[in-house]
Amino acid sequence: MVLRLGEALGVSLRERNRLLQAAGLPAAYPEADMDGPGLAPFRAAIDRMLRAHLPYPAMVVDGHWNVISANRACTALFGELVGTNIARRYFADPAAAAAMIVNWPEVAWAGLARLHHQLAQAPFDEELRELVDLAESAVSGLARPAEPLSALVVCPWFRAGGQVVRTIGMVARFDAAAEVTLEELRIELTYPQDASAECFFRDLDRRSGGGDRADL
Repeated sequence: MVLRLGEALGVSLRERNRLLQAAGLPAAYPEADMDGPGLAPFRAAIDRMLRAHLPYPAMVVDGHWNVISANRACTALFGELVGTNIARRYFADPAAAAAMIVNWPEVAWAGLARLHHQLAQAPFDEELRELVDLAESAVSGLARPAEPLSALVVCPWFRAGGQVVRTIGMVARFDAAAEVTLEELRIELTYPQDASAECFFRDLDRRSGGGDRADL
């Protein structure tokens, strides 16, 4: 009954485990260490995807937006992100975010909407709730974008190397995951939106050691 309720509500596997435990039942879905042997094949697949995505940036985040892996292009563009929280990085210092992201208001509101969606799937997750509160505070002084949006997809435009780098963002995930860690992982992929951005990323890759393809 509890599992059917969780499925009907569309809540995350982690949240379904919490519902079971609140009912005095054992958790139904396993949660493995990303660095453990059980997830090694999935970790290898992720690493392969990050390498294949070069010369464009890609990073892996968990369900709380903690960066657990990133490729060389991502590090070259943003600095060292592994071990940091990408949501806190931007929403805790919106002025710095606005200095780097040309269309920060649109990106910030889109990020808040994504956090709200995550919280709806995990309503008792206090860490997610803290991130939502932080994001709401960050956008409080920003005008909400008009609806419907003129852009087909809200994607960040970065200030970098003395130019505006227009990008397209995509998110990859494991489908039909039955394990908590894998269900929560998201691979954030950045693509160039135009020829200028394409040249920027290829030049950045050359300057950051693009000859060694064995490196992430």
